[in-house]
Amino acid sequence: MASEFELIDLFQNIGSKYYKQNGIVISPGDDCAVFDFSKPVITSVDASVVDVHFPSNANPEDIAYRSIAVALSDLAAMGCKPRAFSISLTSPIGDKDWYQGFSKGVEHIADEFQISLIGGDLTKGPLNINVIVYGSPYTDKVLKRNGARVGDYICISSQVGRAAKGLDDWKDKKFESDFIQDYLRPIPKISLGNEIIDIASACIDTSDGLLADMKKIIEASNRGAEVYVDKIPYTRSINDINAGDDYDLCFTVSKENYLDHFIKIGLITDTQEIRLISDKGYDTDINGFDHFTNG
Repeated sequence: MASEFELIDLFQNIGSKYYKQNGIVISPGDDCAVFDFSKPVITSVDASVVDVHFPSNANPEDIAYRSIAVALSDLAAMGCKPRAFSISLTSPIGDKDWYQGFSKGVEHIADEFQISLIGGDLTKGPLNINVIVYGSPYTDKVLKRNGARVGDYICISSQVGRAAKGLDDWKDKKFESDFIQDYLRPIPKISLGNEIIDIASACIDTSDGLLADMKKIIEASNRGAEVYVDKIPYTRSINDINAGDDYDLCFTVSKENYLDHFIKIGLITDTQEIRLISDKGYDTDINGFDHFTNG
């Protein structure tokens, strides 16, 4: 069994080649890391708990990648560039091979987004991962939830429900399913956040389900909405509009700023209510994921 310090060494230089471009002044090794972005620091934290956010028998590379990706998705929703991250890993596992696999997943996503691991913690206990991400705005603006304006289009960029099907396929041991990748390795929409930073009026990532997260934009903006349910591309059924873990962006743009590759699913109104409209007779409610009622 490896010691704590041997395991920590597995993570020591991940993302080190990006220190300079990411403004890392003092790298991991001291009690704290130091960075200077010369811009506002945007930060968020996400917890990933075994058998809640990922299956206990998942590959450690996938567990690592997923736990960081879901945290980076929050930066995408704010239209920000990821710079660095830190990890607090609690695990009961004594096999060094597992940690080597986990570190490979960390390194993979660090290289994919050119971000630096600047610190963390390793303790023994039930398996869970806490990831703090740090970013900076691409421009002088950050996207928030409360900016939707009457007449704005409500948009997404991809099909809903792929991750939910991936999880079900995993549980059913259909390991050849392409959808499993959508669940275990979600791709945070950093490039989309950058694309819409100057044209979107509000934005959120769809971690808890499209309709539930869209509702947060509408309520924060003190508006209403017409949602064209028939326009939402789903994977298995219309119930996918309430499925979590897609990590797409739901955002609002004016008619003038709408681009053809956006998927328009609704319209912001001044009615203070959300109307779900379907010519196909779809009947659904807004039911997103809630850790204290779904867990």
